[in-house]
Amino acid sequence: MPNKKKRNTRSQDISRNISKEENNIKKDPGHGSLTQSMEKLRVDTELPTTSEAIPKDLELMPTQITANNKQEDKTCNAVEEEVPGLCTEYDLPNANTREQIVLVIDRVQDENYSPFIANNKAFTPLSMFKKAIEIFIKLKLRINPLHEFSIIVMGESRSQMLCSFTNDLRKLLYYLDSINECETEDSFNMNTVFDFIVNEELPVPTAPGLPPSRTLRAIIFYGRSYTIPKITMTEKITNYLNNPYFTCDILMTHEPVEISNNCNKIFEVLQNFDTKGRAYFFPVCRDVRKLHTSMGKLLSHPLQRPIQKLIKS
Repeated sequence: MPNKKKRNTRSQDISRNISKEENNIKKDPGHGSLTQSMEKLRVDTELPTTSEAIPKDLELMPTQITANNKQEDKTCNAVEEEVPGLCTEYDLPNANTREQIVLVIDRVQDENYSPFIANNKAFTPLSMFKKAIEIFIKLKLRINPLHEFSIIVMGESRSQMLCSFTNDLRKLLYYLDSINECETEDSFNMNTVFDFIVNEELPVPTAPGLPPSRTLRAIIFYGRSYTIPKITMTEKITNYLNNPYFTCDILMTHEPVEISNNCNKIFEVLQNFDTKGRAYFFPVCRDVRKLHTSMGKLLSHPLQRPIQKLIKS
């Protein structure tokens, strides 16, 4: 019993002290401000709405960014006006549509060629091409199984169609493995390559601003360092090269550039195939790493690329 009485008296004392403190807080203005601040803190503990959570300073940022973007757009327009050869004619949709890719493979082997060296082993340029193309096909089909490939083989002076468009991996690898080296000639007619390409129907967009159901791309794997390709730009070839939904990429493996070979002249001829400034051109010497790096860049979709260079008028 005495313990209970002590507990009751203690609780009564505590309650009296609390009531005294409350009276003091009401009388003291300093304590009143503390009470108000505590009430504010209690209110702030509640979750704010989306509009309340955004500071006023941040609300002005979109307007500032828009103004900066306008200034950048004006600067870009000024640059485009100063450079008349810049290709800005096409406003292409940024879409990953189905691709039809024509693989143009050069099977000619130059005399006294320098091989690729990998793992202390020597490989011919064609064998490295075939291995890199095999990886390329597999990765593209992983990205989109609806992509299709055809194979054109460049011989001594002419080319031939080896495989029409298909997405059958086994069939593609079978034809790829069947390609063998051949001897070089003094000249090569590139019209024999484009004669097959221009027979394919060009993609047509279904509506303005919408991408077509497919895009057409040719990738030329050129492996000669002495034979300068020749081409007659017919009206049909020009229409294909100027079409926004056709792209002609080029990967050329070559000997070290010297006066004795024609690498620089070949570069100039092959670069003229790009009339829109969106195609890739990769000159690769006997460097295995650079070859596969370039093949990795060729995985990108033509409609998802920026302008690659300034086109000379």
